[in-house]
Amino acid sequence: MSSEPVRAEWLNTSQLKSTAARRFAEFCQQNFAVVANQENFDANLYQEAAKLVIERLEQAANTGDQG
Repeated sequence: MSSEPVRAEWLNTSQLKSTAARRFAEFCQQNFAVVANQENFDANLYQEAAKLVIERLEQAANTGDQG
């Protein structure tokens, strides 16, 4: 594992339209800071999973399934 700090700059909440997606992204920012330096943490997998959930939340908001 690299000693270089891991950053979550890809979690830009200002561009998200749905409240649920923004809240989830804010949670991920906080959680990422906590777990990023743990052994066996896969930052790429975390990023892919978070982006998928955010994308689905945004889609749901656009179709009116969520507020």
